[in-house]
Amino acid sequence: MNRKEKRCALSIIQFHCWSRKSYAVFNTLHRLIKICTLSIIYNIIALPGEMQAQGGIDSLGVKSYDLGSVVITAGRTPVEAQQAARIVTVITRADIERAPAQNINDLLRYFAGVDIRQRGQFGVQADISIHGGTYDQTLILLNGINVTDPQTGHHNLNLPIDIESIERIEIIEGPAAKSFGPNAFNGAVNIITGNSKPNHIRLSGMLGQYGLNKESVNISNTTGSFDHFLSICRMASEGYMKNTDFSNTNLFYQAHYKLKAGTFNFQTGYNSKDFGANSFYSLKYPDQFESTKTQFVSLGYQSNTVIKIVPVFYLRRNLDLFELRRNNDSIPFNHHQTNTAGMNLNVWAKHRLGKTSLGIDLRHEHIISNVLGDLLDIPIKVPHFDSVFYTRFYSRMNVSLYAEHSVSWDKLTVNAGIMAHHNSDLKGFMFYPGIDLSYMFDKYFRLYASANKTLRMPTFTDMFYKSPSQKGNPGLKPEEAYTAEGGLEYTNSYLKGNFSFFRRWGYNMIDWVKNPASDSIIWRSMNHTRINFTGIECSLTLTPSGEGRFERIHSLMFSYTFLKADSNRNNLLSRYALDYLSHQITSGIDFRIVMRLYNSTRLTYHDRSSVYQDATGRLVSYKPFWLCDSKVYWKEKHFSIYAEATNVFNTGYYDFGGIVQPGVWFMCGISADIDYRK
Repeated sequence: MNRKEKRCALSIIQFHCWSRKSYAVFNTLHRLIKICTLSIIYNIIALPGEMQAQGGIDSLGVKSYDLGSVVITAGRTPVEAQQAARIVTVITRADIERAPAQNINDLLRYFAGVDIRQRGQFGVQADISIHGGTYDQTLILLNGINVTDPQTGHHNLNLPIDIESIERIEIIEGPAAKSFGPNAFNGAVNIITGNSKPNHIRLSGMLGQYGLNKESVNISNTTGSFDHFLSICRMASEGYMKNTDFSNTNLFYQAHYKLKAGTFNFQTGYNSKDFGANSFYSLKYPDQFESTKTQFVSLGYQSNTVIKIVPVFYLRRNLDLFELRRNNDSIPFNHHQTNTAGMNLNVWAKHRLGKTSLGIDLRHEHIISNVLGDLLDIPIKVPHFDSVFYTRFYSRMNVSLYAEHSVSWDKLTVNAGIMAHHNSDLKGFMFYPGIDLSYMFDKYFRLYASANKTLRMPTFTDMFYKSPSQKGNPGLKPEEAYTAEGGLEYTNSYLKGNFSFFRRWGYNMIDWVKNPASDSIIWRSMNHTRINFTGIECSLTLTPSGEGRFERIHSLMFSYTFLKADSNRNNLLSRYALDYLSHQITSGIDFRIVMRLYNSTRLTYHDRSSVYQDATGRLVSYKPFWLCDSKVYWKEKHFSIYAEATNVFNTGYYDFGGIVQPGVWFMCGISADIDYRK
């Protein structure tokens, strides 16, 4: 390395901690920033004590610092990282690029406490749950905007983005109603898009078995006060078995306009999926087919005043076509159009007594369908279909009021808040308080605890869906729960460890249940009187300094999660609420093989509680299984090439009972990065 190169390397600052603020993380530092690999748990890893920078040298010879005082916005009131008292795992762009994953669903399943159950591969359809909850109990946010689908949680991940568009992902474990409102029952996932490099183009392509192909491009551009980001992606496959073919197209645009007074944020996107749904909803019908189209737009503003004012408006539409028998209209198709419109306002300020936030959220949910809802007076024609009409509708209005305050005394931080929620289906307001505590024993150890009350409104499918084998319930009550959590963490410059536990007391829990007898065919939606959960989670992450015998290893990760439920279900067969991972192991290693050749491998273990009925009605227990995914890649400054394999051991397994998942699947790809207008 010559003298000029050495000066350049030492001018780069590498951060191991960062702000969870979506768009303003380091925007006041006028120097080159490198965001270091950061697979963290936010209230577990930040160093307590005085604000300081600790230097070190990584394997690339880049000078690095740990910053202790970084602002995190895990709730409505921002707090410093070392004072936060909730578990949030942050998946950075560097983590995403290394992981053997081609979509969000595969990526999330590598993290503790997250249960991803896929019906179709590569983002076709998956259900996400946290801490043993159902797929309807996890809130999905896109750049902080609620994109959860009120028709059914099966559509929550119908997102207009691909994995190449993601800057980072934040997984918030545990109930968060006091901050995010209904449906953040057991946690929330916030997906943040964009490209931190201005005036940059990324091109990527991938080919694999079963006709798998993917093409994507994203462009970031900075012109004066405007920042633009555009992403286009298409992925398709002929399928790994009959009727598992799919096509998935995404189009997404994002812009920021910066003024002295504040910043305007705009985003819009479109997602289209067409896929063979082999046995997705019933093992008796392997020829099912589904097509969804999702449109989304939002406009927000954040002021730069002492009292921060953050208003946001958003619209989302999801079109859903379902065929019980593909290309066979002897059984009428299901048509649904779900529209969501929302406005929320958050106001917060820092003062001598701490930080205080007040907010209001208005959200209108509406559906027209030929299956779900009450009868329409005048049917509405379904676009692009002859003599097909929407005959049913349903609407409801949600109003949520928020108040939250955070204060610190020496080593203790307290964050307390409350949400008052009203739904047009219910009378009056219901109140959901919560409190989070964090105590720093010394520089390395921290104790944290929280207690929260939360709720989840029934989906339109829970309330109205009817078929020969299913019957909804319009009289469902919202499900509610009290949750207590606590844990202890240890962190130093190369080791991060955590042990935590939680207990959730749930009542009026919503589930689809039936008599387990083989001749019983009707699944009914109902409120359980009680379902309680106990969970334990421990994790360990080792990030060697890049020197000595571990110089090739970037990171070693291991976590274990245990869950146990008790319920008074009266021997009824549960389809979702009691179908959880009792034991989960996630582990991984990232290392350099030689020169610029790297490997990332993930090994996971899944042991699912409960049983399912096969196509004959026989009760079958889930079998535990191991999955291994691995990726080998060559990384240059402006391009990388890779070869990847999922399910390396060719394991036969079910995420949902009886729905066959693919064996080993090979693929390879290339990506190129182009900087322009330097």
